[in-house]
Amino acid sequence: MKRTLCLSLVVISVWATGCATTASPRGMALGDAAEESLLLQGDAITGPSSTLSISANAMHGRYRRDPVSLQWDYQKLTGSVGHQATRLELAEGDDTRVWGTFGGLAVDLTEDGTYLHGRVGPCAYVLKREGDTLAGIRECGSAVEKDVTLAFPATLHRRSLGERAALMTLALVNTRAPVVTTAMTVASMAGDARNEQAFNSCKKVP
Repeated sequence: MKRTLCLSLVVISVWATGCATTASPRGMALGDAAEESLLLQGDAITGPSSTLSISANAMHGRYRRDPVSLQWDYQKLTGSVGHQATRLELAEGDDTRVWGTFGGLAVDLTEDGTYLHGRVGPCAYVLKREGDTLAGIRECGSAVEKDVTLAFPATLHRRSLGERAALMTLALVNTRAPVVTTAMTVASMAGDARNEQAFNSCKKVP
């Protein structure tokens, strides 16, 4: 009985392992799930309110509420995101450089396989690759965040320069909004305290 039971367990284990190996992958995360849970699977990007398709030199569909229509070659990426113009210049050598506008946001990024740094809109980033994520610091105005993490799989480096630039910029756009700065909160509290003190002083006047 013991031998039969052990053999049955081995068969079940092998069968389960085989099923796990052949199961279709769920997809690769892209950006920050706190903003939109984007999944990239082959040539399709999906999310709760996003559906995008990628061809050899273009990306079309919808990112959240914004229509997306982009096309690229080895020198530039053009089109529109949310009815705002997009034009990115592309250059590749020892590192990858992307600069211009994406959906009306100013973009200036440099990526070398280990580090990604630069600016998208009002925020500057210094991120380091950790497996399939980029982690590091973001500065938006006077707010500095030291725990920013976004998904950008290393396998995407095999894709064309234009497609990589589109995905990299989209991943940074798909990042949660900046937190309220401590300085602003402290200033607001100090102002409230001064107002309360002035009010109490006025009440003491006969």
